Amino acid sequence: MNTSTNTHRPTLYSQVDGRPGLGGPVSLYEALTAIRAARKNRKAVDTVNVYTCTDRNGTALHIAYIHYAPGYWTGVNDVIGVYEIPTDALADL
Repeated sequence: MNTSTNTHRPTLYSQVDGRPGLGGPVSLYEALTAIRAARKNRKAVDTVNVYTCTDRNGTALHIAYIHYAPGYWTGVNDVIGVYEIPTDALADL
């Protein structure tokens, strides 16, 4: 039986040209894959930052910020992806 304390899934928050984009709960695999791919694709991504912090309830989080280079996505100029990953999700691997 799994006695994990993880009560939250990773969440994606995206922004396209200053407006909220697609987002919501994602799997841990999807979040980690996107972060790794962004780190490898320096042509399409100009910034990848990962921060460790806590939310207002004291839950430990990893926040990954990805900024895609202008021109990578067709028809938009500015695309940002922010992944909020509960640290417990990483420890449960």
